[in-house]
Amino acid sequence: MKSEIDYFLIDKEHLKGNRTFPFQLFVMNPIHKRFTMFLNANRPMSKELEAFLDYLISKGGFLAVLRKQKKTFLKAQEFDESDIPTLKKRELHESEKERIMYVKLKEIYVEKNGQFKFREEFEKAARSDNFEKIIEYARVEILSFSVNRSNTVSFAVDLAKQFLTKDHIVNRIVAVSYFMAKNINILDEDSLADIVCGAYLLHLSNTQVSLSMNRKAHQAFFDSEKTVYQKHPVLAQHLLKRSQLNINDRVRRIISEHHERNGGRGFPLEKAGDAIETFALLVGSVAHLFEYSMGKITGSKQSIRSVIFHIKNRSIMPGLEFDFGDTIYNAITTLIDTETKEETAQAA
Repeated sequence: MKSEIDYFLIDKEHLKGNRTFPFQLFVMNPIHKRFTMFLNANRPMSKELEAFLDYLISKGGFLAVLRKQKKTFLKAQEFDESDIPTLKKRELHESEKERIMYVKLKEIYVEKNGQFKFREEFEKAARSDNFEKIIEYARVEILSFSVNRSNTVSFAVDLAKQFLTKDHIVNRIVAVSYFMAKNINILDEDSLADIVCGAYLLHLSNTQVSLSMNRKAHQAFFDSEKTVYQKHPVLAQHLLKRSQLNINDRVRRIISEHHERNGGRGFPLEKAGDAIETFALLVGSVAHLFEYSMGKITGSKQSIRSVIFHIKNRSIMPGLEFDFGDTIYNAITTLIDTETKEETAQAA
């Protein structure tokens, strides 16, 4: 399976107005980092194809050639390597070398196990209460992100490298939020990095709350404790400001709005509908799923399958939330098949 390191990018001007080439031409989608065959070797480029190529480039696409056809390209187009910016030799930074290693590791995984199927793996993880495989593959994917894209992407990569290793509630929220975003067609690295960073920093303010309160089920909070708890997204913003951590506004909104709900009954600002950052609803829904399952809300543990069953059926239960908007609600409730008799009996 080929990846971006198997190609080099060229400009349309490098074709020199020719119509036929002894090498294949590909077009890269910069968002998905996918390369699609555009023109086979020795097939003439018609005016219609050229017009389509111009359209793809105008939308941000890039022309590319397979690296194994480099010599053929240079000879046919009469270029030296130094004439093509993406072929100029330079010493790779250690982070780039590491990224290439993880790109190859992802390819090896796919060759050995086939494409990673998140819903199937989530079903297995929910039944066994073991999310190690989902966490591991999320780490491999995130560590293959472009190293120089933005501060937030670099931060997401660093967080995954240091912390996305063990199966615990924080890493479950991060990994499942990441894959659930991909399931609803959020595929660009910037957005996925925002989700990873936001998921890791959701409960930053817990460091400022007493250990006894952190261990207490939310439904058992005294009124004074409930007031403190409902202010934790605001406190997190204060801590972020003091830390001068270089994160973007969307990550800040994920943190500050992850308890807002679509109908306006969330906190701290009772925002509603489109006023809420979609990524905040997504990460907030995943956090709620795992917190409810682990008893952090009611004090009683339930299987993840059972919690999803009740969310899907909009069951009126203490502390259970499902007002995440249609897109996120559907993403949560289709994570597993909750229609089996076994699950219905368990959830009853």
